[in-house]
Amino acid sequence: MQPLFDVLGRKTWTVGDQPAHANLVKILGNYLIACSIEGMAEATTVAEAADLDPKLLVDILTEGLFTGPVYQGYGAMIAARNYEPVAFKLALGRKDVELALDTARSHRVPLAFGGVLRDLFTEAVAHGQSDQDWVAVTETTRRRAGLDHR
Repeated sequence: MQPLFDVLGRKTWTVGDQPAHANLVKILGNYLIACSIEGMAEATTVAEAADLDPKLLVDILTEGLFTGPVYQGYGAMIAARNYEPVAFKLALGRKDVELALDTARSHRVPLAFGGVLRDLFTEAVAHGQSDQDWVAVTETTRRRAGLDHR
C-alpha cells in the first residue's frame, strides 16, 4: 500500500504496531485544533470588546506568528463569525475533546485545557450549535463576555 499512499499524500508515518496509536494521533491532533480554536475565539473576543476589528487581528497574526491552515482558515471563520461551510461539526469536536480527556485520564495525565474545552463545547451544544462548524464554539466565549448582542 505504501506506493499508493506516496501518491495520495505528502508523507506517511508508521506510528507502531498497535492500531489504537493511529487513533490517538488523530484524537490528539483534533484536541490541539480545539485548543487553537478556543485561543483564537478568546483573542478575537477581546479584540471585539476593545473595538479592534477581529478580522484585522487575525490577518496580522496569521501573516507572521501563526501561519498554517488551522490558524488562517479557522481564524478567518472566527473573525468573520461565519461558521459555514461545515467541515467538522461542533458535536464531533466535543466528542473528540471527550476522547482526549478519557485517554489522558486512563494514563493519569491531566489535561487542564481539556476540561475548559469540554465545558465550552457542551454549552455550545446546549445552545443548539451541534450542527455548526466547531469554530462556532466562539459564540460561547462571546456570550460569556456579554457580546452576544452585537
